[in-house]
Amino acid sequence: MNIDEELSNPELVTFAVYNLGGSISPVDLEDVAINVYNLAPKRFSWKKYEDKIDLRIVLYSVNDAIKPNVGFLKGNSKHGYMLTKIGMSWISKIENREIFTKSSRKLSSFDLLDKEKERLLRTTAYRKFLVGESDHISIIDFREFTRVNDNFPEHLRNQRFTKIQNITDSDETLSKIWGFLKNKFIGGE
Repeated sequence: MNIDEELSNPELVTFAVYNLGGSISPVDLEDVAINVYNLAPKRFSWKKYEDKIDLRIVLYSVNDAIKPNVGFLKGNSKHGYMLTKIGMSWISKIENREIFTKSSRKLSSFDLLDKEKERLLRTTAYRKFLVGESDHISIIDFREFTRVNDNFPEHLRNQRFTKIQNITDSDETLSKIWGFLKNKFIGGE
C-alpha cells in the first residue's frame, strides 16, 4: 500500500509540513503544495491537467488540518504553517510505519528539534531552574531561552513559542521550565 492510499488529505499535508521542517519553522503554502503533490500527485492535481498542482485542494486540506477537531497544524498563508503538539504526536505515531520511511526524503525535523533542545539545555534559565534558583531567572534569561525580545512581531513570537512547545513536550524537565517561564513572563499562555 502506498502513502496516497493510506493517509487522508489533511494527514498528507501535515506529513508534507513535517518533511519541510514545520516542527521548527513555518512552511510556506507553496512549498507544502509541491511536497504533497510529489507524495500524492493524483490527489493534489487538477482533474483536466494532472501535471498541474491544484493549490485550492492543498489549501482546503491545510485548513482541514488546522480545524480544532483535527488540530495537526497552526498558521496561515501569510506567515506559514507549523505542526502543533497534536501534529507532532501524530507524526510520532506513524514514524515507524513503512509508508513513512518509503515516502519521505531525509527527514530532519526531529534532528532539528534535538539540536534546539541541546541549546535550551545550555541556557542560564535552565541551569537556574535545575539548581532551585527559579526566582532568580531574569527577563534576560527568558529572552536567551526563547530567543524572543519585545520587538518581535506577534506572529514571530508565536512561532518561536510553538517551536519551544514542540521541543519541551517530550522532556519532563524542559516542560516544567517552559511552564514556569510562560507563567512568569507571558502570563501562562
